[in-house]
This record gives sequence, C-alpha cells and structure tokens, in this order.
Amino acid sequence: MNFRQNVVLTQMKAPVLLAVALGLLVAGCASDSAPPPAPPPPMAQPVPPPPPLNADQMAKLCQEAPDTCHRVQSAQPLTLADVKVMVKLGFSSDIIIAQVRNSHSVYHLTAGSIIDLKNSGVSDQVIDFLISTPNAIAGSMPVPEPPTNAPTSQTPPPAPIAETPPPTPGPDYVWIDGDWVWNGGWVWVGGHWALPPFAGAVWFHGGWARGWGGFHRFRGHWR
Repeated sequence: MNFRQNVVLTQMKAPVLLAVALGLLVAGCASDSAPPPAPPPPMAQPVPPPPPLNADQMAKLCQEAPDTCHRVQSAQPLTLADVKVMVKLGFSSDIIIAQVRNSHSVYHLTAGSIIDLKNSGVSDQVIDFLISTPNAIAGSMPVPEPPTNAPTSQTPPPAPIAETPPPTPGPDYVWIDGDWVWNGGWVWVGGHWALPPFAGAVWFHGGWARGWGGFHRFRGHWR
C-alpha cells in the first residue's frame, strides 16, 4: 500500500472514531445526569402506648391511695375500688382506661357492680371498657370480685323503659338495651353502647324468669 492510500484510509477512519468518541461522551453525560434510585419507603412506626400518669398525678395517687398507687406502679390487676379512686381524684377516662389496659385487668361486672360504678361517677366510656375486658385484653389476669348472692325477687320486674339511644361513639358499636335489676327494690339500669368482642358477634339480651324462690335474672351474652 502506497502513501496516498494510507492517507485516504486515515481520512476515512477519522469520522468514525469521532462519532464513537461523541457517543461515549453523550452516554457518560446521560449516566451522570440520571436521577438516583428512589429510597425505600420508610418503615411503619409502632403506635406509642397510652401516656402514663404524670408526676403530679402519681404523687396525688400515692398520697390519697397508697395501695392503688402500688398496684399502678407494679402493673398489678386493679380492682373496681381502684377505678373509683382514680375517678374521685379527677383522672380522665382515657387515663383510667390506659391504667386498666397496662395492668391487664379483667372484670366480670354484675348489674350491681355497674350500678355502683355509675353512682360513683365512673363514665360510660370506662364502664364499657371494663365490660369488654374479658375479650379485649390478651394475656390478662382476672380480678376477683366479692361473692354475691344471685338477685331474686318475689315480684316480677316492671315493664321495660323505652330508651332513645344517644349518638353512637363509633360505627362498630352495638346498643345494649337497659334492664331492671333487683337491689332491694327494682332499679332501672339504662342501656349503653358496647364494642362486640369479635367480628360478627350478636348480643342476646338477658332477662328474668320465675324459678325456685322467686324471679331470677339470667345475664345477657355475646354469641
């Protein structure tokens, strides 16, 4: 190959090499300007537990009711008397419910217990939560209640009182009709909203039936 042919080949290769170089340069710029990969979505943060009693509330509780204070501090099961103490000290319903939940207490309320709680100023929100504790609190410890005789009466209960339910606290709540209870005389316990213990649960209302020694009350239940 002579000198003239070498010059021609060189001139032919130059545009090709220039095009390759420009292609690599453009590719490098494109890769440099590409946005970084999106960061992974943040992990869901756990819901914080209910706030405990603050220092002033705890000091007040320990001063007024040392036994209740000890049970709250050691997360022991709380009695109904402990609940009434916290109501008397002006603790909010949310605070009382938080203490019951943290102590894993379970209650099996009788009609007499519900009347006593209402008379002691315990809110319907707290009473509804206490009623739901057998199913709402996992790994819980039952709170022993003093034994009581089954309520009986020699006379039948009066006719039920028609009630207009207040606005429901939530879409999942079920209205529990009120009923008469015997407490040395007939006492009407008004109805209340309650959360079913499990999906699809149906409330079967209690009532009174004549039996040995008078009229006996059979309790309502979820099924």
